[in-house]
Amino acid sequence: MRRGLLGLALACALLAGCGLALPTVARAAEEGVASTWLAADQPELVAPSAFLVESSTGTVLLDKEADARREPASTTKVMTALLTIENLDLDAQVSVEEADFDEVTEDSSVAGLVAGETLTVRDLLACLMLPSGNDASYVLARAVAGDWRTFVDMMNERAAELGCTGTHFANPCGLHDDAHYTTARDLATIFSAAMAYPEFVEVAGAATWDLPATSGNPARTLTNSNLLINPMSSLYMDGAVAAGKTGTTGDAGRCLVVAASGEDINVIGVVLGVPFEDVDEEGVGQNFYDMRNLVEWGLSAWRTGAIVSPGDALGTADVTLSDEGDTVQALAAGGASGTVPREMTFEDLTLTPAWEGTDPETGAFQAPIEEGQALGTVDVSLGEESFGTLPVVAARSLELSIPAYVMWWLSDPVHAGIVVGSFVGLCLVVGLIGSWASRRRKRSRAVGSRHLRL
Repeated sequence: MRRGLLGLALACALLAGCGLALPTVARAAEEGVASTWLAADQPELVAPSAFLVESSTGTVLLDKEADARREPASTTKVMTALLTIENLDLDAQVSVEEADFDEVTEDSSVAGLVAGETLTVRDLLACLMLPSGNDASYVLARAVAGDWRTFVDMMNERAAELGCTGTHFANPCGLHDDAHYTTARDLATIFSAAMAYPEFVEVAGAATWDLPATSGNPARTLTNSNLLINPMSSLYMDGAVAAGKTGTTGDAGRCLVVAASGEDINVIGVVLGVPFEDVDEEGVGQNFYDMRNLVEWGLSAWRTGAIVSPGDALGTADVTLSDEGDTVQALAAGGASGTVPREMTFEDLTLTPAWEGTDPETGAFQAPIEEGQALGTVDVSLGEESFGTLPVVAARSLELSIPAYVMWWLSDPVHAGIVVGSFVGLCLVVGLIGSWASRRRKRSRAVGSRHLRL
């Protein structure tokens, strides 16, 4: 069974030997972090650079110097794993060569690979990700590109393809190099791309991994250096962390990137540059405490889901010329989703209507109004975050009032002039007709009198 409980030896493997006092934030976390956070109460972090983003919507929840260039240490191996998965059959066999160790320094974290042994690509990924084996990074780089330098070129090309603007790799493992750097934002982008592959999640989310016996090693079990997915650790997050990668060097400090999920939200968190000496009495780095607080805040204080549903009232439009009312509710004809503070209510939204077909002078609609009639659109936002512009329709019908329509029509001076002019004209016509009829009657009577005298 590849997944299992981490041994107590994991904490020992992370000992830094500094013996410093437990940082204040770390001590609070160890004593138990409150399960309920507010979005406005961002956690205090020791990390000089940190980033938290909602995975599905891309909403940035926390940005602390997220674009500052920093060394990524072994979080570099996320890109190494991504290119491996994208270019190799994970069930293919790869033999370890002596030259694979040429760039592996004596102080490197290794998976204990031996020249001549053969493993599957999948098992080599586990060697790369769980114990953070620098030896495995060079084996995989050669298997993908033929040599590690060509592989590094691929790493930089892939970073550019993903839109990373502050990243440059100089090796596949993360050892110090002045030309080897990234940003918290870029690392989250790379990690998000890797999380799209179930094979990556399987490996990077495993607490342990069983390796078969090879020509150079007996069967053995690897343990993950990420305490947040160690069920035996006091920092274990009860399965909330789906995958992650640690990274630590004296130059880079303590780094960590993880993906975590709650009931209605998924986040990717990054902390970079936590001072190497910031550890508790057991040697556990402050990067783990920072990340646990960051993830708990993200999952507890935020939610992703429907913000507006079809049929929700998004405003009231004025209506004239009806005896049945002078307003009509505008109902959403579509829905909007996003990531918002969990305590947010519908009343917190800013709803900005853009009515279509209103009277230019009054800004109101004129009856008749039909139920379901298109009224225009409403922009839905919260602060500076817009969740889209939704079409809206009338909630009910309003019949036209004929007397009101007549009075409105007559209120226009032009129309009133037409009516008055028509009335005067009609009076003139009636008068002329009457005058003509009167003269005709007089002539008829006069003619009749002459006939009588004859």
